[in-house]
Amino acid sequence: MLEEQLKSYIQTKGPVSTRAFMEACLYDPQHGYYRVGSPIGSEGDFITAPEISQMFGEMISIWTVLTWQMMGQPFPLQIVELGPGRGTLMSDLLRSLSRIHPQSETISVHLVERSDSLKTVQRQILEGFECPISWHRSLADVPSAPTILIANEFLDCLPIRQFIKTGSGWHERVVGLDDNGDFCFRVGSEVPKGMIIPTRLLQAEVGSIFEFCPDFELVMKDIHRLASQHPFAGLFVDYGFEGPNIGETLQAVKLHKKVSPFMTPGEVDLTAHVDFTAVANGLKAFGPRDQGAFLSQLGIGARAEILVQSASEEQAEKLASDVVRLVAPEHMGSLFKALCITSATLDAPPPFDQKVVL
Repeated sequence: MLEEQLKSYIQTKGPVSTRAFMEACLYDPQHGYYRVGSPIGSEGDFITAPEISQMFGEMISIWTVLTWQMMGQPFPLQIVELGPGRGTLMSDLLRSLSRIHPQSETISVHLVERSDSLKTVQRQILEGFECPISWHRSLADVPSAPTILIANEFLDCLPIRQFIKTGSGWHERVVGLDDNGDFCFRVGSEVPKGMIIPTRLLQAEVGSIFEFCPDFELVMKDIHRLASQHPFAGLFVDYGFEGPNIGETLQAVKLHKKVSPFMTPGEVDLTAHVDFTAVANGLKAFGPRDQGAFLSQLGIGARAEILVQSASEEQAEKLASDVVRLVAPEHMGSLFKALCITSATLDAPPPFDQKVVL
């Protein structure tokens, strides 16, 4: 049991960083949340935009074609997805792509997935598509070629480090055990001045929390490799902010409800909000733009109207509800953002080249 293993380690070795705790909870080979389970969907712990409606994947397919055209229509083209979930987004994308782009057989798909159980589900859902599909454990394993990369709710799953401001300066926030042997946050070693903490946050109030995701740099290193040799465009859709900011965003979800991040390690989803400024580091960036504006400008409303024409009354009501859920500010429309990053020679792809009109 992962909880017992973590507690035993802490008792023997001492507290662990927030990043180490998240890494174990999410990706432990035997008991990690994403290694052994299939948590996505209405019956799981959370639901993503592709699982809400096929229209989300169809809009990403339209974006892919528009972006490919903006790139100069390079062939062969590879579509890379980071953290493909159940494979629903890629399935809807490829199905739509086969209708609007007849040369889809010249496209290869590369899925970056660490979970063996999710990989099995993805193979089943994507069975039957003609384009070659490959699986990789890391973006570093993806070959260099003209690339369109898609990452929906991937970055928020990357483990973060946390730091807390005390009366003596900034310290790493770590996970230890209280007097009852339960997990708790503690104050760790002091952070040397000039390291990690942005200058403008050094004088933050005591008790302030700063979060930092080292894995962003690893992802961007691999993206730089792809973007430096061939045309590249990447789309990241996630919830987050333009930072760096003060504030704790680490959260845990079980059965669609927020719970303690220390609840049954390996059995709850742990995520943190994305600092889009850090993601865009070093490449041309466009956005972030609210998901509602992004989907609306790609035509999700018009697509819903087409689907309604052949839908039952019940199906039509669901289509309307799905659009609201995806684009309305009080739902996912404002919480989730879309960010595009490209290689240096490319201009902004649609709809990032347009004004926001809802």
